[in-house]
Amino acid sequence: MRNAIEINNCIITIDNSGCIGSKELDAVKVPDDITAYFTARTAILEQLCAGAVPMQLLMANFSGDTVWASYEQGFKRAFDEMKLTMPPLMGSSESNFQALQSAVSLTIIGKKQFQRSTEGCTYFVVGEPLVGGDVIANPEKIAKLHELYEGLTEGIIEAIWPTGSKGIAKEIERFVGKGHTCDINLHTSAGPSCSVLVAVKSHQIKTFKQNISVPIHEIHAI
Repeated sequence: MRNAIEINNCIITIDNSGCIGSKELDAVKVPDDITAYFTARTAILEQLCAGAVPMQLLMANFSGDTVWASYEQGFKRAFDEMKLTMPPLMGSSESNFQALQSAVSLTIIGKKQFQRSTEGCTYFVVGEPLVGGDVIANPEKIAKLHELYEGLTEGIIEAIWPTGSKGIAKEIERFVGKGHTCDINLHTSAGPSCSVLVAVKSHQIKTFKQNISVPIHEIHAI
């Protein structure tokens, strides 16, 4: 697992977003449902990394009651993309005070459904590292949730590993081990898991490449 924890066979993952949304002082101005979509995306990818499927969503909303529906819509979009019914959502909104910038956190409780393995695999980076406004401007470079989910459930992809603000190099080391590199910017932030590391068996590489619609970069031993 990457940043997930396991408690009584349940997998717990979390992601948050701050200063991104529709408030005047937000650093990145986007509709609130877009903020929620990318927040859900990262927490979902952490679930898949741990071999789990989401069962319950818990939201901490610091942006006020009026944006709850928009956040919920964004979460739903992520599950619709994977052709899954969105799990039940509960949580709390800060309504006593009005924050000057947007903030939301999503915790997901999932149940282990499949085993993950990286033994005897070839490794790839799916998508490219993006952050801030570049995420909105370059959707064609972002790893697609449904392609990764289908790859895992159909046995084409053996395991996935999200990336984030610490850059791809650190995550390659955690996923594959030291002594590997890739022909992509390894040190810039990958934002809301715009790039995802994957492990693929040699006999599935052709099918894997045919099923992925975004840039793919192979990870090589140095």
